[in-house]
Amino acid sequence: MRQLSLTGSGGTRHLKFVPPDNPIHQVRWDILQALLEAQASSFIEEFATAAELCARVFGDLRLALAIPAYLHDEPPTMLSDLYFSDLASTYRGFLVEQGVPQEALLNLTDALAQRTHLVRAFRDPETVVGRIVAKVTEIVSTFPCTAADMQCGRNPGDVLDPYILAATQYLLCVGSFEKAIAALVGHKALMIIEGLLGHLHEDVIGAMRGNIRAPEPRGDDQENLDLEGNPFPGSDIVQVPFVPEEALSFHQVKTKTGSAKGGDGNRLGRQLKLLQETYGGEIYYHALIGNTLVGHRSKTGVEKEAASVIVLVGDASFRCLTRTPIGPALLLRVYQAAFAEVQQTTGYDVETMTAAIVAVFQERAEKEGESFLDVVLSDAIDGPPELQDSRIFNTRARSRRRR
Repeated sequence: MRQLSLTGSGGTRHLKFVPPDNPIHQVRWDILQALLEAQASSFIEEFATAAELCARVFGDLRLALAIPAYLHDEPPTMLSDLYFSDLASTYRGFLVEQGVPQEALLNLTDALAQRTHLVRAFRDPETVVGRIVAKVTEIVSTFPCTAADMQCGRNPGDVLDPYILAATQYLLCVGSFEKAIAALVGHKALMIIEGLLGHLHEDVIGAMRGNIRAPEPRGDDQENLDLEGNPFPGSDIVQVPFVPEEALSFHQVKTKTGSAKGGDGNRLGRQLKLLQETYGGEIYYHALIGNTLVGHRSKTGVEKEAASVIVLVGDASFRCLTRTPIGPALLLRVYQAAFAEVQQTTGYDVETMTAAIVAVFQERAEKEGESFLDVVLSDAIDGPPELQDSRIFNTRARSRRRR
């Protein structure tokens, strides 16, 4: 494997294929360092042949296997850019030729294919997967676990709606209170997951080879470009060139075409245009999940302000952001590895949580001589007048401020 140096001639450090006087070299040092490291992560530069990639994968998994001779004449993408099933099948052929027992083939081929995709995506897979695991574990800790979690969320006004619960019970769950609670536990967890994935996509794709996650703005002004505090407003991911034909590129990433309101497009367009005017290169506006630009809510607004913006969706976005035809599969593979690890460590299970939650409601219903739904209704609406009537609430608030 070829090792790349970040140090240029005379000890100075500049991005290759970017003019030395480009303002990108004036961003604060930690950001420039990240850009240089991203440029040093080129997959094609690190692995000259498929044999080198195969050696890395075998070594990572501590497998003492011979590397097929023909791989020395093949580019690394011959393996790395295969879809998972094709890649696993290719490795299966390698293993069969070397007499690996039949009972070991499935687990080994899946592990080899998974590892190959992780190495294709990241220079240091363990670090990235570890960060994902830590973040997801933190989020899982906020999933509903108790009746109290269902009765009221973090906001005191976020209470369990008895009418939605009744509709769920009778319209979706054939009258089963237990199944209705399970559906709402799952729904609440899914809403948390949805909030997680938007930022997780940006973080994980931003850690892929050749990319950096744009830093969070510093200071009070988070809208305007400042080389020190906010060098990339409007950009979630910055991509560095690997060859002279490529340019710097700046990417705003949304999960779906409806993730941004129509009015947000104008603001994002102005920011992306400013990035291009400052650093040159290309500007992109992505929606990862979807298969058409038809119905894109903010596309027109972005294009109105930044005529040169490239708007992509679905597979086209993944190909651009990951520089590989299997970009969506790469991201899925990373998530599978991380989510499986989190499940093993947290053990969260909707059915188990639901059983405990229903038991609490059942005990209360029996104690109070009410139905499940009446107990939920009481929790949702009962409260002291001074917290429910603005005429009293506001007077009390003003009185406390005067003290």
